[in-house]
Amino acid sequence: MHGRAGSLSVLRVARRLPPLSSHPVQSLPYMGSYFGHMLARTWSSTASTREHAAYVECSLSTCSTLRMAAPRSHPAFLDLPPELRLAVYESFLTAHLRIRQNSQPSNAHRRLLHACRQIRDEAGPILRRYVSLLHEHQIHAFLRHAHPSACAQVQWADVANDGRVFHGAQTDEKEDSPLSALHAALGRMTALARLRVFHCRQGLPLDLQSTMSLHRTRRLGLRFERAMFPQHAPALCMYELHLSPETRVELFDALPPRALLSLRLSGEIVAPPAPHRPTPALRSLTLHGVSGNVFDRHTVEQCFPRARLTSFAYAHAHRLAFEIRNHHLESLAGAHRAHLRVLVLLGCSRLSSAVLSRCLEGLPALEHLALDLVTVDELRSNFVLALPPRLAVFKLQVINAWYAVPLAEGERGLCDAVESRVLLREPPYEQVCVCFRTQLMSEGGRGERWERIAKDHRVRLEIGPWGPRLMTEL
Repeated sequence: MHGRAGSLSVLRVARRLPPLSSHPVQSLPYMGSYFGHMLARTWSSTASTREHAAYVECSLSTCSTLRMAAPRSHPAFLDLPPELRLAVYESFLTAHLRIRQNSQPSNAHRRLLHACRQIRDEAGPILRRYVSLLHEHQIHAFLRHAHPSACAQVQWADVANDGRVFHGAQTDEKEDSPLSALHAALGRMTALARLRVFHCRQGLPLDLQSTMSLHRTRRLGLRFERAMFPQHAPALCMYELHLSPETRVELFDALPPRALLSLRLSGEIVAPPAPHRPTPALRSLTLHGVSGNVFDRHTVEQCFPRARLTSFAYAHAHRLAFEIRNHHLESLAGAHRAHLRVLVLLGCSRLSSAVLSRCLEGLPALEHLALDLVTVDELRSNFVLALPPRLAVFKLQVINAWYAVPLAEGERGLCDAVESRVLLREPPYEQVCVCFRTQLMSEGGRGERWERIAKDHRVRLEIGPWGPRLMTEL
């Protein structure tokens, strides 16, 4: 019974720890001794009874048995060269930063620092570069316990922004006082360069009576960016908004956009960027479920002057989101034709096939194209014939709107062009993902024929819906 209890305790600790990475060394035998170390640290302070002491002793003996029984043909993780171990730590942090189901990552990556002293010293400078503040309790804990030297190491932060501020009696922006203490935590991160903001689900409880008594001459309002940076804002290189469509954002109200390299927008953008605030460093732009009418009234070039985009992604991720139209795509292709390499358009129902063909012909540097097209009443131009020669990754999904008649002849023409111009091209594409209606793929064994062609030409071919998966990854 004691041996089984020890094994189960090791498994419990293993489940609590995040996976090291997808690296092959993650299952090496050193993990048993670290599980024992974690158990000793966790239970030594509370093992005041014989049961707790026996629990720890049994667990440690089980870990030692696992370590001694491991085959010696595999090197221990700490026996690997330091540069490989550092690569594993970087890979582990990269995997932890990945957003899953639009949820803000946690601080579970820091558990690895408790494995042993050597890993703490090696992985500390890497893992301490990132911090996640999900709610007000974490913000106050960060302010109380984080040493100034640790705050200065933070380069990447994920935060949940409350957005509420107290306005002064006069309309003076400098008198805005945030309700949350998030601005104080961000102010201590002197090296902050990357910021992702998520929807606040655990805001402060607000007592209206006490608020009225404390701020009789003030009123409560919403200022999204000034709730994070009421006075001075850092020059970020990455700024991402992962918000619900109802969250109002005054873009660049406090943050300076001049140094931005990557920008992701969501939520309700209520005001366009000021014309005197250009974005000369902007290279990557993502519009994911953006609501409001700002982009309905302005083109991409007007909203982000002097940008040199190499990547543009649009996703109609919500029924209230604005729909990209012909003039947006024409503006994008005209202003960034020489250097745009990645183009992702998901859920597009307002783009005509003629404009698609004309814009693709004018993008000679394009290497990655993902197009999820919703047809309504026309598919006259075969835009597959206009694909640029440097294209290496091609993803196409064509469906008709629920109230529209399927355009079978136009879709059949696209299928023929995909086979002749994409699958049989020399040199071959690196990856091809296509999704057409089942009837078209079964005509004359088209689906099986495409798989044979892809296998002969060594093309990674995926047949089936790929749009929803990419929609969640943006």
